[in-house]
Order: sequence, then structure tokens, then C-alpha cells
Amino acid sequence: MQNFYKWGFETFFGSVFNTIITLLSLIILFFFINSILGFISTSEWKVVEVNRRLLLIGRMPPEHEYRVWPILWVASYLIMASIKTWGSPSYKDLLFIALGITIVCVIFTTSSTYLWVLTSLLICIFSYVITSFIGKSTTANNKNKKILILLWILLLPIIFTILLIGDGPKPTLWGGFLLNIILACIAIGFGFPLGILFAIGRASTLPAIKIVCTIYIETIRGAPLVAWLLLAWFVLPKFLPQFWGINEVSVVVRAMIILSAFTSAYTAEVIRGGLQSIPKGQIEAADSLNLGYANKMILIVLPQAIRVVIPALISTFIGVFKDTSLVFILALTDLLQVGRIIPEQDPEFFGRQLEALCVVAFLFWIISISLSNLSKKVEKSLGIGIR
Repeated sequence: MQNFYKWGFETFFGSVFNTIITLLSLIILFFFINSILGFISTSEWKVVEVNRRLLLIGRMPPEHEYRVWPILWVASYLIMASIKTWGSPSYKDLLFIALGITIVCVIFTTSSTYLWVLTSLLICIFSYVITSFIGKSTTANNKNKKILILLWILLLPIIFTILLIGDGPKPTLWGGFLLNIILACIAIGFGFPLGILFAIGRASTLPAIKIVCTIYIETIRGAPLVAWLLLAWFVLPKFLPQFWGINEVSVVVRAMIILSAFTSAYTAEVIRGGLQSIPKGQIEAADSLNLGYANKMILIVLPQAIRVVIPALISTFIGVFKDTSLVFILALTDLLQVGRIIPEQDPEFFGRQLEALCVVAFLFWIISISLSNLSKKVEKSLGIGIR
């Protein structure tokens, strides 16, 4: 402990320059924290309390509100079970997760949803405990991993089934935080595998495949996402086939298509960077074992390439999640749009837009920082950056 105090003194007050920088930093930090605490204590948060339902699910009819909770329960189970199955979270990690879940629940919980929120918390605890018990057996743990992987693959179909089955609300009525989450999951879920295929195609030695993949990637990356979303509004229906009324799909589905295509193009370039980092000796070794092209890519090349670019991939996914807020130009009431229009439509909250936008920013930050921490854990478990 004495060495720690000595190190701290030498670091922060070891010279005149260090002392001046330390004192200036403390003064700036004091005013910054004081301003934040003053804003929190003096702001009128009723605008969030009254409109929390709009922030969560947008314009979804009240009679369909119950559909949101099964989605939350399934996601809670998968997240907590996966954290325990593929990681070994410390008490600090568990405290961070519990704090994040608690704050989000406080924001969205109303008098009529206490029971649903309590059920969600109990599911989180149950999934973590039962997964800890299963992990003691190697055979049961392997089966549990396969089940979890299958459930993650089926998560999006499960969400759409819950939302649409039994004459559910139209996709145009989806909104709020729920819409941002769904759009991000769709974009990442479809964009990631497509990006891998386009990256392999662009790195291919076959000219036709390479040219097609290159044109696709550079075309998508050559225009901003806003332009492609506007294209989805005006032009995309003319290119969709006539059967099953696909050409008349809602703007939500069109946004999903554009976001997936946009994500796939940027993911392809990230993966291609990983492919270029693989030593030629790895390829030659695979050829010496007489492995086919598919086995060589799946078993040797792609695992190493993806491992190298995990930080860049997570950054891309975080960017995609934040870019879902751009769907407001399609007249969709996503989380950011709800935060903007609440003070404008209700005279009672006129001028209270800042409070609503602060909550919106906090929710985006919660997801982004969670993905960032996940990336760090994966990098640490794979030994990335450790020599």
C-alpha cells in the first residue's frame, strides 16, 4: 500500500508540470460533475415518466403491448445463459449488468408492468443459476451450448412470430426502443453472414465473382445510409417481385433490407482485412492436407480472420445500432424520433426536449457500452493483443 501511495504521489504531483495538470483536471472534473448533478436534480423528468410507453414501443396499440414481454423474457434468458456459458463474469461484470438492467427497468416500469418486470428479473437470475449448475457437467454443458446457438439463430423468427401471430400489429406501428433493437438485430443477423460471403468473393481468384462482389461493396459504401433509406422509400418497391405482395411491404421491411445490405458491405471490408492478414503458410498447409476450398475457408482461414478483426467488427455493429435512428426519415417512430416529438406534441412538456433526449442518449449508450465490453471479453478470452 505504501508503494501505491508513493506511485500516486510521483505520478500526479512528482513535478511542477504534473501538479498543475492534476489541479486543472480536478477543477474541470469538479465543474463537470457539478453541472451534471445540477441538471439531474433541477430537470423535470415527468416528460419521461408519462411517455415511457412511447419510448419503449412507440405507437403500438395498447391491446398488443403484452407481446413485448415474451420477447424480453426470451432475450433475457439467452443473454444471461450465454454470459455464463461462454464466459466467466467477475463480480464487477455482474454488478454492471445488474445496474444496467435495473436502470432500464426503472425507466420503463409503470404501475401496470411491475409484475412483468419482476418476471424478467427472475428469469435472468434463473437462467444464470441453472446454467451454472449445467456447466458442472461437460456433456450437459456441450448440449446446452448447442441449444443456445440454435435459440440465437431462431431468435429473430421467434420475435417476428410473437409480434405478428394472431392478427398482430402492422410493422408500421412498431416503434420506440423496440424498433431500434429489431432493426439492429436484423441488420447484424443478415449483414454479417452476407458480409463474409462478399469478402470471400472479393478475395476470390475468379474474375466474375470478384468483379460482382467489388461492384456491390463499393456501390453500397459509395453513398450515405440516408440516401439508401430514401431509395427504399421511393424506388425499392419497383424492384421487388409481385408474388405474395412483397412489392407492397411496409417501410419497416424496406428499412431492414437496406440496413442489412449496408451492414454487409462494411462487414465485408472488415472481414477482407482479416483475410489479408492470414499468412500464406496457413493456406499452403491446408493445401498440403488436400482440404477442399470450402473446408479450408471454414476450418482454417475464416476462424483466424474473424478473430483478428473482432474489435473492428464490434465497432461496425455499434455503428449500425446507432444508425438505426436514421429511419425517422421514413416516418418511423424509433426511439430518437419519439424523444424529439414528445415535447412538440404535448403542450405540457413544451421546452422539455432535453430531458427526453438525455434518456434516449443514455439508452443508446447502454447498448453501445455493453457491446464494447463484450468485445473486450472476447478479445481477452481469445488472447488478442497478448504476446
